[in-house]
Amino acid sequence: MKLLLDANISWRIVKLVGNDFSNCFHSKDIKINQPAKDIEIWEFAKQNQFTILTHDDDFEKLLLLKGAPPKVIILKTFNKNTKEIAELLISKKEIIESFVSNKELMILEIY
Repeated sequence: MKLLLDANISWRIVKLVGNDFSNCFHSKDIKINQPAKDIEIWEFAKQNQFTILTHDDDFEKLLLLKGAPPKVIILKTFNKNTKEIAELLISKKEIIESFVSNKELMILEIY
């Protein structure tokens, strides 16, 4: 399972979830123009079999327009700090893994 964090999610989360999500990368660390535009992140994720993790509803719109892949996980977490978001992701690991492996699902919202 490969996760690609959108620019609107702290890059520090990669290290905090590394033991549970070993193939987790931040959009600032991939080889695309920086700052990365949503469509560039989308295309990179599609070409490299990543699931996008974001706070940004624009990826939901891209998913509806273009279809999967890539899959999209939208964090609906407001007023949570980086550590709390990392802990939430770790606590939802089984749900995330199940979502990524299910070919029929395209979008997951985490609260």
